Amino acid sequence: MRSVPLFLLCVTLLAAGCGSKGDNAPGVAARDSDPQGTLPAPTPGELVEHPTYKMWAKFAPGTTITQKTTTDSENSPGQTVTTIVYSLKEKTDDHILLESQATTVYHGGRVEKNPPNTVKTPRLIPLPPGVKKEDWGKPTDKQETGEEVVTAAGKQYKAKWYKSKGSTDAGELFTTTWTSTEMPGGLVKSVSEVPAVKETTTIEVVEVKLP
Repeated sequence: MRSVPLFLLCVTLLAAGCGSKGDNAPGVAARDSDPQGTLPAPTPGELVEHPTYKMWAKFAPGTTITQKTTTDSENSPGQTVTTIVYSLKEKTDDHILLESQATTVYHGGRVEKNPPNTVKTPRLIPLPPGVKKEDWGKPTDKQETGEEVVTAAGKQYKAKWYKSKGSTDAGELFTTTWTSTEMPGGLVKSVSEVPAVKETTTIEVVEVKLP
């Protein structure tokens, strides 16, 4: 069993495909589906700032951070360590271009290095259905929250923390997450525990490079 740590927010964006020449124009209902022409044109959701864009936008292209994820479990004879390097390649008023490259060292010594992956993130996206604008960007599963100064990569950061509770196939999952607007990407540290199998996953920033 491998648990997935709970940290930051996960946003799902559904993209609509383009129609063919025979399709109706956007916002216009087909006659046979609406003979009276009474269907209103669909209203797009209010645009809000993408969390990933917001957490990187204040930093210049060339900014790089390194995150280390360490998993300890009583079911494994040693640690599994994954290191991910994130690099801000491009930033405009409309989008950012973020590259990531992950390397995993398993407890048996096997090393797995993935090729770099580049993701283009828009600045604005439609507000997801059922989410209020005032709640956008806030953790929805928090049980406790607070503020404190934490150290990462040899520097102190003013951070907000929150505790959350989830579940895995092996049992309950308890996570504490620290985030800071002073940290590229937002995440400073995350610690997730599954007491039933004595498994702990820690994510922490171990290096920050500013251009």
